[in-house]
Amino acid sequence: MIHNIGYDVDIKGYNREDGTITKTDEEMVEWYHNWVNKETDKYFAYIYSTSEDEPLGEIYYQYDGKVHSMGVFIRNEYRGKGYSYPALLELEKIAFEKNNISELSDIIPINRVAAIKSFEKAGFTQTEMEITDKRLGKEQISRQLLITKEMYFKKVE
Repeated sequence: MIHNIGYDVDIKGYNREDGTITKTDEEMVEWYHNWVNKETDKYFAYIYSTSEDEPLGEIYYQYDGKVHSMGVFIRNEYRGKGYSYPALLELEKIAFEKNNISELSDIIPINRVAAIKSFEKAGFTQTEMEITDKRLGKEQISRQLLITKEMYFKKVE
C-alpha cells in the first residue's frame, strides 16, 4: 500500500519499505475472529467491484476509547476510480443505521487531496484537530475528518 510507506510506527509485521503489514496464518485467524463483524463497536468489510473476483480494498471502523476511528484502503491500481465514495456511504449506513454508533473519524494527511474530497463528498467535515508525524524522515501534517450520526441523518433526509 504505497500510501502507508515510510511511517515511523511500531506495529508488528509492518514493512516501512512497502507499507504492508505481514501476519502469519495463525495471526490472520486470530485477527479474523477478533475483527470481522463481532461487535457493533468494530466493523470490517472488503470492497469489491462487480467486475473483479478479488477484493480491491477494505473499509473498517473501531472504537478507540474516544471516537470510532475508521479507514478505507484501496489497492493502488484501483485508486482514483471512485471506489472509496460508495464504500464510505455503505460504511456510514451500517455504522449509523444498523449499529447505532455516534460518529466516524479518520485522520488523513493533508496532501491526500483526492481522499479528503471523497470523504467530504460523503458528508465528512474537516475539524481543527491536526497531527504531525514523520514519514520517510519528513514531517507530515494530517487532519481529522468527522461525520456524526446527526450529520448523516440530516444529509439522507
